[in-house]
Amino acid sequence: MTSRLEKVEKALRREKADALLVWNSEGSGQPVTRWLTGFTGSSSVLLIIKEKILRPTTATSFRKGGIRSYLITDGRYTAQSKEETKGCTVFISSAKKPTLKILAEIIAENKVSKILFDGSVTSHSVVEEVEQILENTTPVAGSPLTKGALRCDVGGGLSQPPKAAPFSKGDTPLSSIELISRKHILQALRVVKEKEEIQLLKKAAEIACRAFTRLLPEIHEGMTEKEIAKRLEDLMIDEGAEGIAFPTIVASGKNGAFPHAKASDKKIKSGELVTIDFGARYKGYVSDMTRTFAVGKISPRLKEIYEAVREAQELGCQKAKAGMTGAEIDATCRNYLKKKGFGTYFTHSTGHGIGIEVHELPHVSPTPSPHPFPSEARGTSPLKRGRGREDALPAGSVITCEPGVYIPNVGGVRIEDALVLTKNGNVNLTSAVPKELIVV
Repeated sequence: MTSRLEKVEKALRREKADALLVWNSEGSGQPVTRWLTGFTGSSSVLLIIKEKILRPTTATSFRKGGIRSYLITDGRYTAQSKEETKGCTVFISSAKKPTLKILAEIIAENKVSKILFDGSVTSHSVVEEVEQILENTTPVAGSPLTKGALRCDVGGGLSQPPKAAPFSKGDTPLSSIELISRKHILQALRVVKEKEEIQLLKKAAEIACRAFTRLLPEIHEGMTEKEIAKRLEDLMIDEGAEGIAFPTIVASGKNGAFPHAKASDKKIKSGELVTIDFGARYKGYVSDMTRTFAVGKISPRLKEIYEAVREAQELGCQKAKAGMTGAEIDATCRNYLKKKGFGTYFTHSTGHGIGIEVHELPHVSPTPSPHPFPSEARGTSPLKRGRGREDALPAGSVITCEPGVYIPNVGGVRIEDALVLTKNGNVNLTSAVPKELIVV
């Protein structure tokens, strides 16, 4: 976790903030807690604090990489947090000592004055709750601030926390602590993937490719979209996935004109194209790929559409490399489809980042990727300013390339691969499934 925490430390120094707050409530969809600590529980609060503002550490405190991390969760995860969490001091909340109270006391103990959070995934109501508890918490000189909350240190074992250092008149009142929002900051930290992460993404992609290859011989006219989706999802689990990355899209015939169509009870028929967009999840990392195939003989018009998309997608895969902007990759595919007369039917971005989430930074679209650090025009952020107009994509980022054509009352085609960008090109993680038109 050290390199990941170093990224957090750089972000805090860049923003002149003392701490990063990651609020992971039920259903909030913030997998970054697992990325930063290893903890997979569905409810937690993570506070990462810069080392330079900390008091002298106790014998059981954890200090590494210039920062200190605290994870607060509830009694459901007492054993799990001890087993999974790395690089953190863990507090278990209770009715006597609720999460917000523990958080406020940790903030007070460490004399935090400016807290950074991701405004794109942290709700306004959460920020209000934090502000309210800070306003209502007054540090008392010499008091054991977190008394009453069981504490699980990195060294193992639950214990009462040590007595906090005394407060002085010069300490920052909690009511004056500043909370600042930077949208997409948690994704920006993860843009450049580590070697281990790329291997997990590769594994997830291999699982999906094997499952799809097994599915094809089973598909026949009369199967419903739902049956196909369910069978593919079962095959991915059978191949080793811990789950699906997202609900599988199966769109046949006219339904193919909807980019995110839901699998329905419609039966596939001869002469139709069928688009399947699917992904596997493996050890927290996801794959994302799309293939379109034909059921029996299709019309020359549908074949023309398919070949145009296939050629545009292949061109994007050939051109994509680190140093290009997302807009340049998008334009490669989009301009080709315009040349073929299908430009108005390509209605979404060419791609997106993938990792522990299905849709991450960076964007591969005509619109520049959002910059999480507005104070920095150029410098060391994962998305470096490029060509004075948008962000160049760094080596080690993983994107999808998925142009599509969608014609109402006719159908649609989308082909998608996942690419690891390098300085000289890219590595295609989903190349095991061919893109020449498959007929079942």
